Amino acid sequence: MNLDVMPTIDIRKYGGKQVAIVAGEIIATGDTLDEVIKEARTLAPKIPLAEIKIFSVPSTLSVIYYVADIPVRNYTA
Repeated sequence: MNLDVMPTIDIRKYGGKQVAIVAGEIIATGDTLDEVIKEARTLAPKIPLAEIKIFSVPSTLSVIYYVADIPVRNYTA
């Protein structure tokens, strides 16, 4: 089971909520972290909490940039 897969999260459906993700699937949602953890533990009791990804979904569209550690050259125009 690949636990590192991330699904596309529908912000219209999950915006403003907390979501728990296991193996690329959203397994629990809620308004608070406590609700999501409780539901995730009920639905997936054998999966360690450390392997459950929990995210707060923004209520509006956001852009997240990933910056890799790559060398950057200084260019002059």
